[in-house]
Amino acid sequence: MSTADGAGSVSTIGPDETAAGAQAWARATIDPDAMVDGAWPMPGNAGLSFGCDVRTTTAPTGVLPLVVRLAPPGVRRRGNTDVLRQVPLLQALTTGRVPVAAVRFATDDPRWFGTDAIVQDRLDALPLHMTAPELSVAPGAGVDPLPYLGQAVDALAAVHAVPAPDGWEPPRSPAEEIAFWAPLLGRADDPEWWRDGEALRDALLAAPPSDAHIGIFHGDFHTNNVLYDASGALAAIVDWEIAGIGAQLLDLGWLAMFTDPGSWHPSHAERMRVVADAGWLRARYERATGRDTPRFDWFRALACYRFGAISVFNVRLHRGGKRVDESWERFALSISPLFRRGLALLAGEATDDLAGAP
Repeated sequence: MSTADGAGSVSTIGPDETAAGAQAWARATIDPDAMVDGAWPMPGNAGLSFGCDVRTTTAPTGVLPLVVRLAPPGVRRRGNTDVLRQVPLLQALTTGRVPVAAVRFATDDPRWFGTDAIVQDRLDALPLHMTAPELSVAPGAGVDPLPYLGQAVDALAAVHAVPAPDGWEPPRSPAEEIAFWAPLLGRADDPEWWRDGEALRDALLAAPPSDAHIGIFHGDFHTNNVLYDASGALAAIVDWEIAGIGAQLLDLGWLAMFTDPGSWHPSHAERMRVVADAGWLRARYERATGRDTPRFDWFRALACYRFGAISVFNVRLHRGGKRVDESWERFALSISPLFRRGLALLAGEATDDLAGAP
């Protein structure tokens, strides 16, 4: 998920440089005869992430599959541009028995990859992809998402039970979370986006929750960032770039937004493969955590605001040629629908008419 910090920079690091760095690192730390034939961008919008295979006799199968995550070179290390901030978080999650991809190496020494980097295991697993069946653990039409979503919500409850790493970063209140994303609205190409976004921001700030559970949140929790093995069992939660410490119901609201056709332009809604009743997600989370969620719709509205603001910014980057990605033109159509859905949720006007599961 691309966000503001350093987002306008153009990196000179690509697959070839990453493969060369991975081979040098592997030969120095794993096997002097290790070979890396190439690297490739990982799917999604998570920034500089490349997959590669290290061929080495030290691996049981002769191949060590890895993901290399890089900080954008020449950019201030903050938030999603600081890959090393993920390391203590991933260590805490591992200690808390949350399934994540193991970190094999982390460095701020540019001699390996030209920038800060972490190297993680690449799992033999796939997401329940929200729109692309060819990238999904369940590629067929008519897949029932609830077994996958149920596991995801249970794993989210486990994330929310893990204590935050000592000294990792200060927590953000709900109001501070809104303020964090507000500057992105000023980059709007369309005055309607700015007007609708400001209206939702003001409505959210009019009555923020005062008793939210504060702790680790993933920040981009949806089924594209949850991996499942071939049997359909949850294998790992990935892509922790915008994780933080704050109101944890942000994650559940985010998942509800991404599975709610009513939040999206019809051109996106018709492509959605993972659709769920928000009430079902809420009930599953409450059972898994033992917590009540009295301000759930407020957090659903916050999710609409947050992703709308992120989309405003990334559409501008795309159209300005700073980070070209045609997928943001599709999301552009949903910016005002997201803001208006958030306003409807706060006003109590939204309805969820999907068939829930028992």
